[in-house]
Amino acid sequence: MSRYQAVQDYKGPGQLRRHASDPRKWLVRAFVGTDGQGKKLYVAKVVTGGRRDAEARLIELLQEKNQGRLTPRSAATLSDLAQEWLAHKGREVMPRTLKGYQDALDHYVLPTLGRRRIGDITLREIDALYGAMRDGKLPKPAGVKNWTGKPLSARTIRLAHVALSQALSQAVKWGMVPYNPAAEATLPKAKPKEKRALNVAERARFLDAADALDAFHRVFYRVLLDTGLRPGEACALRWSDLDLAKGRLTVARAVTQGKGGERVTDHPKSSKSRRTIPLFGLEPILSAHLDWQRERGLGVDDLVFTNQEGRALSPWTFGRRELDRVLRTAEIEGSFALYNFRQLSRDTQFPAVGGHLPSRRWGSSSVCYLGFHLPEPVASAVDVHDVAVVQQAIEYGGGEYLVAG
Repeated sequence: MSRYQAVQDYKGPGQLRRHASDPRKWLVRAFVGTDGQGKKLYVAKVVTGGRRDAEARLIELLQEKNQGRLTPRSAATLSDLAQEWLAHKGREVMPRTLKGYQDALDHYVLPTLGRRRIGDITLREIDALYGAMRDGKLPKPAGVKNWTGKPLSARTIRLAHVALSQALSQAVKWGMVPYNPAAEATLPKAKPKEKRALNVAERARFLDAADALDAFHRVFYRVLLDTGLRPGEACALRWSDLDLAKGRLTVARAVTQGKGGERVTDHPKSSKSRRTIPLFGLEPILSAHLDWQRERGLGVDDLVFTNQEGRALSPWTFGRRELDRVLRTAEIEGSFALYNFRQLSRDTQFPAVGGHLPSRRWGSSSVCYLGFHLPEPVASAVDVHDVAVVQQAIEYGGGEYLVAG
């Protein structure tokens, strides 16, 4: 005999049932369709209180059904969903991006919510999770070494939220849950991180120091400075991508970090990152670099840049010893990494083109200040090299410009 008996005098939509032994406990059910075998599916809720409370909850269920927010309860846990979503997402994003999603879920989200059924997870729980991350009160994830348990930054919390929210949004599309409870989560405000960029004088000192020290990667630094390539794009650059006669290069691929930390060469970051840009007068420098590379037998897989043993470069394993030595010699202070070469301070904008730069030629998907250093502008006169750079920038810009200010 069922614990809940149908209320005979109830004539409204849905089903209203009363507990056989507890008159203040009710079961309300709303029909939501059938499964593949034709079996009827219901969403049921237990209500404690009077009959009026039960009927009100039943009306709410029916309203949610009419709004498309009611689906049969999924037995899948968040860990189950995460595994399926990561496999799905892996077909869309780069391995390094996928690893970031997986680490965020494994380290910060799943230890707390992994065993919860996805249909039972509430906005309140998600907000509490983000609060625990901010306060350093997360449980230690299994199998993670060097876990500090310290409070996490707003950026880390936001990255974890992206992974969780996207997984739950996909669950909505798959019909596993009616809505995404993370959609309205309260997120900490991200503090804008000031990006260190070389100014005009520092850039000149850096290049002079690299030449004076005969730095092995001095041409690599110069290409990053003058073209705005991302480090991963420069590491993947091949001589077949360069046309020294016409003074241009094509960004066709980029080096990223695979799921297991391995070096992976794949398409650039986005469709706009695949581009052809001018060499900005670097032709003689690159031509001499090619001769130098051949003399030392460092060419491997047609790569423009290698390490001192002739092996391919990776941004995350790039040795800082030489870079730090050049920075010290140039008397440049502050934290500095390869990607900082892409950052452009306002005082290095090109006055000869009115502070306008062709954004799409540096692979930017939005209009923003881009990070590359063009040859040093001269306020009173522009030398021959700078004139060539301006002409190439205008030629390759195609009318899409970045307005300084």
